[in-house]
Amino acid sequence: MTSSRHIPVFEESQIGFARRCVVEMCRRIGGDEVFCGKAAIVVTEMGRNLVQHGQGGEIVFREVASARTSGLELLALDCGPGMRNIAECLRDGFSSAGTAGTGLGAIKRLSDRCEVFSQLARGTVIWSSLLPAPEPSPSPAAPSFECSGVSIPVEREEICGDAWEVIETAGVLRAMVVDGLGHGPFAGEAAREAVVVFRSQTKMGVASTLKLVDQALIKTRGAAGAIVELCPAKGQVTVAGVGNISMRLLNNGRSKSFGCDNGTLGTGLPRIREVTEPWRPGSVLVMHSDGLKSHWTHDEYPGLSRRHPGLLAGLLYRDFRRERDDVTVMVARHPHEL
Repeated sequence: MTSSRHIPVFEESQIGFARRCVVEMCRRIGGDEVFCGKAAIVVTEMGRNLVQHGQGGEIVFREVASARTSGLELLALDCGPGMRNIAECLRDGFSSAGTAGTGLGAIKRLSDRCEVFSQLARGTVIWSSLLPAPEPSPSPAAPSFECSGVSIPVEREEICGDAWEVIETAGVLRAMVVDGLGHGPFAGEAAREAVVVFRSQTKMGVASTLKLVDQALIKTRGAAGAIVELCPAKGQVTVAGVGNISMRLLNNGRSKSFGCDNGTLGTGLPRIREVTEPWRPGSVLVMHSDGLKSHWTHDEYPGLSRRHPGLLAGLLYRDFRRERDDVTVMVARHPHEL
């Protein structure tokens, strides 16, 4: 469970602050000087692009932990004029503002993976993944799913009352989003407790797991929460949820939403409903708390559902977040079917 950090960037001085925060996180997760240097350049170029081309925006970053190492995901989000030709903008030497034109090219070169989505008059989202050089060891099985998310507290709070988590076991993905009641430390405590229970149950059904969460949260202020299990091999999706958590599958322009039971986890619910639906190859799962408006549609962003989940999560956060609540967006897809 990793909360995201976000920093507004509308002037040059905020670029330096963002760089220092990112480098601090890199050192905290054990990155060497080479890794910290790469991250510093990427966040600096992201900030310069926001100020010089995007009319300001924000940088969002989080730690990404795996079985072998910890890395970094970064997002640069703006609502500026957008790019007419992304491929040309990524080419070193191209500039629309009289600069050296190495910003986007440097971000792409230094990132282990980088994706850009831009629309004229609507702005740009840049997603970057940075991984340190792994220690020599036997390679674990590659994950079947790609997952990413954004989890950010409401303004003036340091602790997010939302959380998300994913666990993949033998080609089956279990994903959870939880929203502690209210915000601040006590909401965060409820969310963390829910995630602890979720992590401890990898084989129990989703409704049964959520019932254990309900029991564990009795000592907290309570939460809304939902669990989705994706099993492409069996061709099925199983869901269970309580409260205002949105769950949606996107596939070829279609959208399938799943409802949650009424109530609050932590109140001793008598029953939690479990629903199983067919899995459609190539589907993308989006889960979010009610800190994101529910009326969004992916039709406005052509081709986005085929991009990395981090890009989609960042764009939904940029365009549909509520200003007075914690917000969490989690996106997962099965890339081998796309």
